[in-house]
Amino acid sequence: MCNGNSMENLHYSRHEFDLLEPPKAPRIRLRHATIADLASARDFAQSELPGNIAAGAVLEMAIAHNPDNLLVFARNDQIAGIWAMLMLDPMGVEQLLLGEFNTIDPEFQYLTPDGRTPVAIYMWAVVAPGMAAEGIRHVSRFLRQPRYVRANFFSRPNTDVGVKLNYSLGLRPIQSQTPGLFRYVRLANRAAQLSQAA
Repeated sequence: MCNGNSMENLHYSRHEFDLLEPPKAPRIRLRHATIADLASARDFAQSELPGNIAAGAVLEMAIAHNPDNLLVFARNDQIAGIWAMLMLDPMGVEQLLLGEFNTIDPEFQYLTPDGRTPVAIYMWAVVAPGMAAEGIRHVSRFLRQPRYVRANFFSRPNTDVGVKLNYSLGLRPIQSQTPGLFRYVRLANRAAQLSQAA
């Protein structure tokens, strides 16, 4: 999958992903994708994103490996958006930085299974058109749970809107063998770096 978005409800500046909070009266509900969701979620992503989308069998393996890999934004029991990610182990991060990580058909030996703490998180696909942008705020809270709070994000946006979304959430381009790779350093890691420098 590729990263992209149709953001309308997030401005493209002054957002820090780790500080986003859901509204007091949410219109979107965040939940794990189920096997029954995969066909409609894949069709939804294909309608919003350019390029190739991971096959249904790959998505099924991804949620079997770790249910947190695929979250959906639901409104009135309908899928309104998607946040797909891959939980990377140290070798997965190395493969990504070397330009050898297959994002369409990932090797699960490089991914962290359910219940384990990943080294980093690859933002596989983000689709949040219109009011579904609220779902990103729910994901921010979800990814501040202890096992994820220090996992930096990586992303490779392939649309102008996706690039703007990355910048708006605090991701920045980095030098690597994967062209167009962005990274977000989690606030917990920045605080640790400051304390070590003091």
